[in-house]
Amino acid sequence: MAADLDRWLTLSVTATYAVSIGALVVEHLALWALRERTDRRQALVSVVSGALAFGGVGLAQRLLYTGVLGLAWRHRVADLGAGPAAWLAAFALNDLMFYVAHRAGHRVRLLWCFHSVHHTSEEMRLTSAVRGSAFDFVYLPWFFVWLPLVGVHPALALIAEAWGRIWGVLVHVHPRFVGRLGVLDQLCVTPSVHRVHHGRNAEYIDRNYGQMSIVWDRLFGSFQVEEAPPDYGVLAPVDPGDLGDVQLSPW
Repeated sequence: MAADLDRWLTLSVTATYAVSIGALVVEHLALWALRERTDRRQALVSVVSGALAFGGVGLAQRLLYTGVLGLAWRHRVADLGAGPAAWLAAFALNDLMFYVAHRAGHRVRLLWCFHSVHHTSEEMRLTSAVRGSAFDFVYLPWFFVWLPLVGVHPALALIAEAWGRIWGVLVHVHPRFVGRLGVLDQLCVTPSVHRVHHGRNAEYIDRNYGQMSIVWDRLFGSFQVEEAPPDYGVLAPVDPGDLGDVQLSPW
């Protein structure tokens, strides 16, 4: 079981970087070909912020969080194995904890200092997906490391996290390429659903926290359909094209 999960984990981690980077490049070239107006300063700050955020989380995962996952697994109260039920549980629990972490990142002032960096971009495109705080590693992984305690193998927990991250990147695609998707917008997190989350319109603030499923948003009363065009960004004054301002102004 462990060997099979390790192979899936290697594939998933590779896919995370390959799909994310490939999609960013393709979208950039498509926007350039279509002569769509974009802000190069914001895009550059997003990419650099992404490198800092993903790099920090990746390093912390190697140095600390993988060990914590292993410790939780050794003290597990159940073992779900590696069958379909285990995969379903891993993805469902990962999605639930993303919702919890994401909502906390908006509602807890200290955590907003970290998460608000992601929202400082005033345009919706795939570069905005990777914009994050250089200090995300301090708090984000702690929402997920307990999964092995209830029987989710550590590798399977990381696999679910990787594919959730891929989905989370792709829903930031530029509205020029993906508009509203009808019934899909009522079933799962789509670009339209996530555009609402990035809007600073009064009716869009603190809505649509989900990563893949909208079940949690519907269950906890935070779901909102896209109606008026979103006005992207944060309410506080910040220069979205200034790396220092983006990373430090929330503090």
